[in-house]
Amino acid sequence: MGLRTVFTDHSLFGFSDAASIIANKLLKFSLSDVDHVICVSHTCKENTTLRASLNPLSVSVIPNAVVASNFRPLQPQEAKFLTLQGDRGALLPSPPDPTHHIGPGDPITIVVISRLFYNKGTDLLISALPLLLRRHENLRFIIAGSGPKAIDLEQTLDSLPQGLVYMPNGQSRVVQIGSIRHEEVRDVMVRGHMLLSTSLTEAFGTVLVEAASCGLMVVATRVGGVPEVLPGNMTVFVLPEVQDVVRGVTEAVGLLTTKAVRRDRFHDQVKMMYSWADIARRTERVYDLITGSPSAPDNSEYYNSEWENYGQPITTQSFALIDRLKRYYGCGIWAGKLFVLVVVVDYLIYCVLEVLYPREGIDLCKPWPKVQKPAHHGREGSKELERDGTVRQRGGGRRDARRQSVESSTEPRLDS
Repeated sequence: MGLRTVFTDHSLFGFSDAASIIANKLLKFSLSDVDHVICVSHTCKENTTLRASLNPLSVSVIPNAVVASNFRPLQPQEAKFLTLQGDRGALLPSPPDPTHHIGPGDPITIVVISRLFYNKGTDLLISALPLLLRRHENLRFIIAGSGPKAIDLEQTLDSLPQGLVYMPNGQSRVVQIGSIRHEEVRDVMVRGHMLLSTSLTEAFGTVLVEAASCGLMVVATRVGGVPEVLPGNMTVFVLPEVQDVVRGVTEAVGLLTTKAVRRDRFHDQVKMMYSWADIARRTERVYDLITGSPSAPDNSEYYNSEWENYGQPITTQSFALIDRLKRYYGCGIWAGKLFVLVVVVDYLIYCVLEVLYPREGIDLCKPWPKVQKPAHHGREGSKELERDGTVRQRGGGRRDARRQSVESSTEPRLDS
Protein backbone atom coordinates (compact mmCIF):
# COMPACT_ATOMS: atom_id res chain seq x y z
CA MET A 1 0.00 0.00 0.00
CA GLY A 2 3.01 2.30 0.06
CA LEU A 3 2.77 3.09 3.76
CA ARG A 4 5.86 3.75 5.85
CA THR A 5 6.10 1.12 8.58
CA VAL A 6 7.80 0.93 11.99
CA PHE A 7 8.15 -2.33 13.92
CA THR A 8 8.53 -2.39 17.72
CA ASP A 9 10.26 -5.37 19.36
CA HIS A 10 9.94 -6.21 23.07
CA SER A 11 11.37 -9.72 23.03
CA LEU A 12 14.61 -11.68 23.10
CA PHE A 13 15.13 -14.94 21.22
CA GLY A 14 17.99 -17.38 20.93
CA PHE A 15 19.72 -18.79 17.86
CA SER A 16 20.34 -22.46 18.58
CA ASP A 17 17.06 -24.36 18.99
CA ALA A 18 14.69 -25.16 16.13
CA ALA A 19 11.88 -22.91 17.40
CA SER A 20 14.19 -19.91 17.56
CA ILE A 21 15.59 -20.58 14.08
CA ILE A 22 12.10 -20.68 12.57
CA ALA A 23 11.02 -17.58 14.53
CA ASN A 24 14.12 -15.68 13.41
CA LYS A 25 13.53 -16.60 9.78
CA LEU A 26 9.94 -15.38 10.00
CA LEU A 27 11.15 -12.19 11.68
CA LYS A 28 13.60 -11.58 8.84
CA PHE A 29 10.75 -12.07 6.36
CA SER A 30 8.50 -9.65 8.27
CA LEU A 31 11.16 -6.93 8.57
CA SER A 32 12.48 -7.11 4.99
CA ASP A 33 10.08 -4.36 3.90
CA VAL A 34 9.96 -2.32 7.13
CA ASP A 35 11.40 1.20 7.22
CA HIS A 36 12.52 1.30 10.85
CA VAL A 37 12.60 -0.80 14.03
CA ILE A 38 12.24 0.34 17.64
CA CYS A 39 13.65 -1.78 20.48
CA VAL A 40 13.17 -1.26 24.21
CA SER A 41 16.84 -1.73 25.18
CA HIS A 42 20.27 -1.89 23.59
CA THR A 43 20.44 -5.61 24.29
CA CYS A 44 17.12 -6.02 22.48
CA LYS A 45 18.50 -3.96 19.57
CA GLU A 46 21.56 -6.20 19.27
CA ASN A 47 19.38 -9.32 19.43
CA THR A 48 16.92 -8.08 16.81
CA THR A 49 19.67 -6.82 14.50
CA LEU A 50 21.37 -10.22 14.49
CA ARG A 51 18.16 -12.23 14.19
CA ALA A 52 16.80 -10.27 11.21
CA SER A 53 20.14 -9.24 9.61
CA LEU A 54 19.23 -5.56 9.89
CA ASN A 55 21.30 -2.44 9.39
CA PRO A 56 21.96 -1.16 12.95
CA LEU A 57 21.33 2.39 11.73
CA SER A 58 17.71 1.47 11.01
CA VAL A 59 17.10 0.35 14.62
CA SER A 60 16.41 2.84 17.43
CA VAL A 61 16.30 2.24 21.17
CA ILE A 62 13.31 3.76 22.97
CA PRO A 63 12.59 2.23 26.40
CA ASN A 64 9.29 1.69 28.10
CA ALA A 65 8.09 4.08 30.77
CA VAL A 66 5.69 4.27 33.68
CA VAL A 67 3.20 6.84 34.93
CA ALA A 68 5.11 7.79 38.05
CA SER A 69 2.02 9.24 39.73
CA ASN A 70 0.42 5.77 39.64
CA PHE A 71 3.43 4.21 41.41
CA ARG A 72 4.23 6.51 44.27
CA PRO A 73 5.53 5.43 47.69
CA LEU A 74 3.08 4.78 50.48
CA GLN A 75 1.92 7.86 52.31
CA PRO A 76 1.40 7.50 56.08
CA GLN A 77 -2.22 8.63 55.92
CA GLU A 78 -3.26 6.09 53.27
CA ALA A 79 -1.99 2.87 54.89
CA LYS A 80 -5.42 1.94 56.29
CA PHE A 81 -7.13 2.47 52.93
CA LEU A 82 -5.15 -0.14 50.97
CA THR A 83 -7.54 -2.80 49.64
CA LEU A 84 -7.26 -5.73 47.28
CA GLN A 85 -9.95 -7.63 45.45
CA GLY A 86 -11.54 -10.28 47.67
CA ASP A 87 -10.06 -11.24 51.04
CA ARG A 88 -6.44 -11.37 49.91
CA GLY A 89 -5.54 -8.12 51.64
CA ALA A 90 -6.15 -9.67 55.07
CA LEU A 91 -3.43 -12.28 54.43
CA LEU A 92 -0.72 -9.77 53.57
CA PRO A 93 1.72 -8.12 55.96
CA SER A 94 0.89 -4.61 57.06
CA PRO A 95 2.40 -1.85 54.91
CA PRO A 96 5.67 -0.59 56.42
CA ASP A 97 5.90 2.98 57.64
CA PRO A 98 8.03 4.78 55.03
CA THR A 99 9.36 7.18 57.67
CA HIS A 100 10.51 4.36 59.97
CA HIS A 101 14.10 3.16 59.72
CA ILE A 102 14.57 -0.59 59.27
CA GLY A 103 16.52 -2.08 62.14
CA PRO A 104 18.61 -5.29 62.02
CA GLY A 105 15.79 -7.40 63.53
CA ASP A 106 12.79 -5.72 61.92
CA PRO A 107 10.64 -7.69 59.48
CA ILE A 108 11.54 -7.19 55.82
CA THR A 109 8.99 -8.02 53.14
CA ILE A 110 10.15 -9.15 49.71
CA VAL A 111 7.68 -8.76 46.84
CA VAL A 112 7.71 -11.05 43.78
CA ILE A 113 5.40 -10.03 40.92
CA SER A 114 5.83 -12.29 37.92
CA ARG A 115 4.16 -14.86 35.75
CA LEU A 116 5.11 -18.24 37.18
CA PHE A 117 6.74 -19.66 34.05
CA TYR A 118 10.12 -21.23 33.42
CA ASN A 119 11.51 -18.26 31.49
CA LYS A 120 10.60 -15.98 34.40
CA GLY A 121 12.95 -17.94 36.64
CA THR A 122 10.30 -19.52 38.86
CA ASP A 123 12.45 -22.64 39.32
CA LEU A 124 15.27 -20.39 40.52
CA LEU A 125 12.91 -18.71 42.98
CA ILE A 126 11.62 -22.07 44.26
CA SER A 127 15.18 -23.30 44.89
CA ALA A 128 16.32 -20.10 46.62
CA LEU A 129 13.24 -19.65 48.80
CA PRO A 130 14.04 -22.33 51.46
CA LEU A 131 17.62 -21.06 51.76
CA LEU A 132 16.45 -17.48 52.29
CA LEU A 133 13.86 -18.50 54.88
CA ARG A 134 16.50 -20.41 56.84
CA ARG A 135 19.16 -17.68 56.64
CA HIS A 136 16.94 -14.69 57.46
CA GLU A 137 14.27 -15.26 60.09
CA ASN A 138 12.87 -11.76 59.60
CA LEU A 139 12.07 -12.19 55.88
CA ARG A 140 8.48 -12.27 54.60
CA PHE A 141 7.45 -12.95 51.00
CA ILE A 142 4.49 -11.79 48.92
CA ILE A 143 4.28 -13.69 45.63
CA ALA A 144 1.82 -12.35 43.05
CA GLY A 145 1.30 -14.12 39.75
CA SER A 146 -0.03 -17.31 38.23
CA GLY A 147 1.21 -19.95 35.84
CA PRO A 148 2.10 -23.63 35.49
CA LYS A 149 4.89 -23.34 38.06
CA ALA A 150 2.49 -22.29 40.82
CA ILE A 151 1.90 -25.96 41.72
CA ASP A 152 5.65 -26.57 42.11
CA LEU A 153 5.90 -23.56 44.40
CA GLU A 154 3.02 -24.76 46.57
CA GLN A 155 4.48 -28.27 46.80
CA THR A 156 7.85 -26.87 47.85
CA LEU A 157 6.29 -24.80 50.61
CA ASP A 158 4.24 -27.79 51.83
CA SER A 159 7.40 -29.92 52.05
CA LEU A 160 9.21 -27.43 54.31
CA PRO A 161 9.04 -27.64 58.12
CA GLN A 162 6.11 -25.77 59.60
CA GLY A 163 8.41 -23.73 61.82
CA LEU A 164 10.21 -22.43 58.74
CA VAL A 165 7.13 -21.35 56.82
CA TYR A 166 4.95 -20.11 59.68
CA MET A 167 5.62 -17.57 62.40
CA PRO A 168 4.79 -18.29 66.07
CA ASN A 169 1.47 -16.45 65.69
CA GLY A 170 0.47 -18.80 62.86
CA GLN A 171 0.86 -16.29 60.05
CA SER A 172 2.59 -17.58 56.93
CA ARG A 173 5.92 -16.06 55.97
CA VAL A 174 5.18 -16.75 52.29
CA VAL A 175 1.85 -15.48 50.98
CA GLN A 176 0.68 -16.37 47.47
CA ILE A 177 -2.09 -14.12 46.19
CA GLY A 178 -2.30 -15.37 42.60
CA SER A 179 -2.78 -13.08 39.63
CA ILE A 180 -3.55 -9.43 40.28
CA ARG A 181 -4.87 -6.64 38.12
CA HIS A 182 -2.47 -3.95 36.96
CA GLU A 183 -4.20 -1.32 39.07
CA GLU A 184 -3.49 -3.47 42.15
CA VAL A 185 0.25 -3.74 41.52
CA ARG A 186 1.11 -0.57 43.39
CA ASP A 187 -1.03 -1.59 46.39
CA VAL A 188 0.97 -4.83 46.62
CA MET A 189 4.36 -3.21 46.09
CA VAL A 190 4.02 -0.64 48.85
CA ARG A 191 3.60 -3.49 51.36
CA GLY A 192 7.20 -4.52 50.79
CA HIS A 193 10.74 -3.23 51.15
CA MET A 194 12.32 -5.07 48.24
CA LEU A 195 11.41 -6.53 44.84
CA LEU A 196 12.97 -9.83 43.75
CA SER A 197 13.15 -10.66 40.03
CA THR A 198 14.67 -14.00 39.01
CA SER A 199 13.82 -13.83 35.31
CA LEU A 200 16.04 -15.81 32.93
CA THR A 201 15.37 -13.55 29.95
CA GLU A 202 14.10 -9.99 29.91
CA ALA A 203 14.24 -7.35 27.20
CA PHE A 204 13.48 -4.48 29.58
CA GLY A 205 11.57 -5.24 32.80
CA THR A 206 8.92 -2.58 33.42
CA VAL A 207 8.09 -4.08 36.84
CA LEU A 208 11.57 -3.03 38.02
CA VAL A 209 10.84 0.61 37.19
CA GLU A 210 7.44 0.40 38.86
CA ALA A 211 8.99 -1.06 42.02
CA ALA A 212 11.71 1.58 42.20
CA SER A 213 9.08 4.28 41.69
CA CYS A 214 7.26 2.86 44.72
CA GLY A 215 10.46 3.13 46.78
CA LEU A 216 11.48 -0.54 46.75
CA MET A 217 15.03 -1.82 46.59
CA VAL A 218 15.41 -4.13 43.57
CA VAL A 219 17.27 -7.45 43.40
CA ALA A 220 17.31 -8.70 39.81
CA THR A 221 19.17 -11.22 37.68
CA ARG A 222 21.70 -9.70 35.30
CA VAL A 223 20.09 -10.90 32.08
CA GLY A 224 19.04 -9.23 28.83
CA GLY A 225 18.33 -5.53 29.11
CA VAL A 226 17.84 -5.53 32.90
CA PRO A 227 21.23 -3.84 33.65
CA GLU A 228 20.13 -0.89 31.50
CA VAL A 229 16.91 -0.20 33.39
CA LEU A 230 17.97 1.26 36.77
CA PRO A 231 21.16 2.73 38.24
CA GLY A 232 23.31 0.76 40.64
CA ASN A 233 22.14 2.59 43.76
CA MET A 234 18.64 1.15 43.28
CA THR A 235 19.56 -2.38 42.21
CA VAL A 236 21.55 -5.39 43.36
CA PHE A 237 22.35 -7.55 40.34
CA VAL A 238 22.77 -11.30 40.69
CA LEU A 239 23.63 -14.18 38.41
CA PRO A 240 20.82 -16.61 37.52
CA GLU A 241 22.14 -19.08 40.10
CA VAL A 242 20.60 -20.11 43.41
CA GLN A 243 23.56 -19.23 45.62
CA ASP A 244 24.03 -15.85 43.97
CA VAL A 245 20.34 -15.01 44.42
CA VAL A 246 20.75 -15.75 48.14
CA ARG A 247 23.90 -13.63 48.17
CA GLY A 248 22.13 -10.72 46.43
CA VAL A 249 19.14 -10.74 48.80
CA THR A 250 21.50 -10.86 51.78
CA GLU A 251 23.39 -7.88 50.38
CA ALA A 252 20.17 -5.94 49.84
CA VAL A 253 19.02 -6.70 53.39
CA GLY A 254 22.31 -5.30 54.66
CA LEU A 255 21.87 -2.14 52.61
CA LEU A 256 18.36 -1.61 53.94
CA THR A 257 19.32 -2.05 57.58
CA THR A 258 22.44 0.14 57.45
CA LYS A 259 20.84 3.20 55.79
CA ALA A 260 23.16 2.73 52.80
CA VAL A 261 20.33 3.52 50.35
CA ARG A 262 17.82 6.38 50.31
CA ARG A 263 14.63 4.70 49.16
CA ASP A 264 12.70 7.90 49.79
CA ARG A 265 14.50 9.46 46.79
CA PHE A 266 13.80 6.66 44.33
CA HIS A 267 10.43 7.97 43.18
CA ASP A 268 11.71 11.41 42.16
CA GLN A 269 14.70 9.88 40.38
CA VAL A 270 12.53 7.44 38.40
CA LYS A 271 10.14 10.26 37.49
CA MET A 272 13.07 12.14 35.95
CA MET A 273 14.39 9.07 34.08
CA TYR A 274 11.17 7.72 32.55
CA SER A 275 8.35 9.77 31.08
CA TRP A 276 5.73 8.83 28.50
CA ALA A 277 5.94 12.36 27.11
CA ASP A 278 9.62 11.76 26.33
CA ILE A 279 8.85 8.34 24.82
CA ALA A 280 6.14 9.84 22.60
CA ARG A 281 8.46 12.62 21.46
CA ARG A 282 11.23 10.16 20.53
CA THR A 283 8.78 7.87 18.73
CA GLU A 284 7.40 10.80 16.78
CA ARG A 285 10.97 11.66 15.81
CA VAL A 286 11.36 8.22 14.24
CA TYR A 287 8.25 8.70 12.11
CA ASP A 288 9.44 12.16 11.10
CA LEU A 289 12.73 10.70 9.89
CA ILE A 290 11.28 7.90 7.77
CA THR A 291 8.63 10.16 6.22
CA GLY A 292 10.92 13.14 5.70
CA SER A 293 8.60 15.39 7.71
CA PRO A 294 9.86 18.31 9.80
CA SER A 295 9.58 18.02 13.55
CA ALA A 296 6.39 19.31 15.13
CA PRO A 297 6.65 22.83 16.60
CA ASP A 298 6.40 21.49 20.14
CA ASN A 299 9.29 19.08 19.43
CA SER A 300 11.58 21.35 17.44
CA GLU A 301 13.13 22.85 20.57
CA TYR A 302 14.54 19.41 21.47
CA TYR A 303 16.31 18.94 18.10
CA ASN A 304 18.66 21.73 17.13
CA SER A 305 20.91 21.78 14.05
CA GLU A 306 23.28 19.27 15.69
CA TRP A 307 20.48 16.66 15.83
CA GLU A 308 18.72 17.64 12.62
CA ASN A 309 19.84 14.63 10.56
CA TYR A 310 20.66 12.27 13.41
CA GLY A 311 19.15 8.84 12.73
CA GLN A 312 18.33 9.70 9.14
CA PRO A 313 18.40 6.51 7.02
CA ILE A 314 21.22 6.33 4.46
CA THR A 315 18.85 5.34 1.69
CA THR A 316 15.07 5.26 1.48
CA GLN A 317 13.66 1.86 0.55
CA SER A 318 12.00 1.70 -2.84
CA PHE A 319 8.33 0.78 -3.01
CA ALA A 320 8.69 -0.68 -6.51
CA LEU A 321 7.44 -4.27 -6.54
CA ILE A 322 10.58 -5.66 -8.16
CA ASP A 323 12.80 -4.06 -5.51
CA ARG A 324 10.62 -5.39 -2.73
CA LEU A 325 10.73 -8.90 -4.20
CA LYS A 326 14.53 -8.68 -4.32
CA ARG A 327 14.63 -7.96 -0.61
CA TYR A 328 12.43 -10.96 0.15
CA TYR A 329 14.44 -13.16 -2.19
CA GLY A 330 17.56 -12.43 -0.16
CA CYS A 331 16.11 -14.04 2.95
CA GLY A 332 17.60 -17.44 2.14
CA ILE A 333 18.19 -20.04 -0.55
CA TRP A 334 14.90 -21.84 0.00
CA ALA A 335 13.11 -19.45 2.30
CA GLY A 336 13.68 -16.57 -0.12
CA LYS A 337 11.80 -18.33 -2.95
CA LEU A 338 8.97 -19.25 -0.59
CA PHE A 339 8.72 -15.68 0.72
CA VAL A 340 8.61 -14.27 -2.82
CA LEU A 341 5.73 -16.62 -3.63
CA VAL A 342 3.85 -15.53 -0.50
CA VAL A 343 4.38 -11.85 -1.30
CA VAL A 344 3.22 -12.26 -4.91
CA VAL A 345 0.01 -13.98 -3.79
CA ASP A 346 -0.48 -11.29 -1.14
CA TYR A 347 0.05 -8.57 -3.75
CA LEU A 348 -2.52 -10.13 -6.08
CA ILE A 349 -5.06 -10.23 -3.25
CA TYR A 350 -4.27 -6.58 -2.56
CA CYS A 351 -4.91 -5.69 -6.21
CA VAL A 352 -8.30 -7.45 -6.13
CA LEU A 353 -9.27 -5.62 -2.95
CA GLU A 354 -8.14 -2.35 -4.49
CA VAL A 355 -10.68 -2.90 -7.28
CA LEU A 356 -13.49 -4.06 -5.02
CA TYR A 357 -12.86 -1.53 -2.26
CA PRO A 358 -10.85 1.37 -3.72
CA ARG A 359 -8.93 3.49 -1.27
CA GLU A 360 -10.83 6.59 -2.41
CA GLY A 361 -13.84 5.18 -0.56
CA ILE A 362 -11.99 4.79 2.73
CA ASP A 363 -12.33 7.59 5.27
CA LEU A 364 -8.99 9.13 6.14
CA CYS A 365 -8.05 9.99 9.69
CA LYS A 366 -8.26 13.71 10.36
CA PRO A 367 -4.99 15.48 11.17
CA TRP A 368 -4.24 15.75 14.85
CA PRO A 369 -4.99 19.34 15.98
CA LYS A 370 -1.92 21.36 16.77
CA VAL A 371 -1.26 22.82 20.18
CA GLN A 372 -1.91 26.53 20.37
CA LYS A 373 -0.90 28.67 23.27
CA PRO A 374 -3.49 31.07 24.64
CA ALA A 375 -2.97 34.74 23.96
CA HIS A 376 -3.26 35.80 27.58
CA HIS A 377 -2.05 34.15 30.79
CA GLY A 378 -3.73 35.01 34.06
CA ARG A 379 -3.15 33.75 37.55
CA GLU A 380 -6.81 32.89 38.10
CA GLY A 381 -8.84 30.89 35.62
CA SER A 382 -6.15 30.83 32.89
CA LYS A 383 -6.79 28.31 30.15
CA GLU A 384 -4.65 25.94 28.11
CA LEU A 385 -5.81 24.57 24.79
CA GLU A 386 -5.21 20.81 24.70
CA ARG A 387 -4.85 18.40 21.83
CA ASP A 388 -8.12 16.67 22.61
CA GLY A 389 -10.12 19.78 21.68
CA THR A 390 -10.93 20.93 25.19
CA VAL A 391 -9.82 23.85 27.27
CA ARG A 392 -8.42 23.14 30.72
CA GLN A 393 -9.13 25.85 33.24
CA ARG A 394 -6.64 26.03 36.07
CA GLY A 395 -9.37 27.46 38.22
CA GLY A 396 -11.84 24.67 37.59
CA GLY A 397 -12.47 21.88 35.10
CA ARG A 398 -12.87 21.73 31.34
CA ARG A 399 -15.36 22.84 28.78
CA ASP A 400 -15.72 22.50 25.05
CA ALA A 401 -13.37 24.73 23.03
CA ARG A 402 -15.91 25.56 20.35
CA ARG A 403 -18.49 26.70 22.92
CA GLN A 404 -15.90 28.87 24.62
CA SER A 405 -14.83 30.47 21.33
CA VAL A 406 -18.39 31.72 20.86
CA GLU A 407 -18.37 33.29 24.31
CA SER A 408 -15.09 35.11 23.75
CA SER A 409 -13.56 35.74 20.34
CA THR A 410 -10.19 36.57 21.88
CA GLU A 411 -9.58 33.00 23.10
CA PRO A 412 -8.01 30.24 20.97
CA ARG A 413 -10.20 28.07 18.79
CA LEU A 414 -9.90 24.62 17.20
CA ASP A 415 -10.85 24.38 13.53
CA SER A 416 -13.25 21.64 12.56
